Amino acid sequence: MCTSYSVVFRFSPDSLTWLVSREGIVLSRFCRKRDAVREAARLARGSGGEGPTVVTVERMDGTVQCVRRYGRTAVLPGDERAREDGDSVTG
Repeated sequence: MCTSYSVVFRFSPDSLTWLVSREGIVLSRFCRKRDAVREAARLARGSGGEGPTVVTVERMDGTVQCVRRYGRTAVLPGDERAREDGDSVTG
């Protein structure tokens, strides 16, 4: 089973906010995107034995900036970037 985290931008009347969520549930809010990405990566690495973890980072316009995979991942044919045990980034 793959756990998914996401970093998305939301405009609210009182602030511009980056949300870190897991499977639709907001875990934390940040004013700076880099802080939100750092927290999502920390959570993904800390998932440990739950299997592979994916962090999807979006731009302010909602398009996907990158997808980061943590934990054990299968190496797909032709994907030299993916390692058996570690982090990989696409996007």
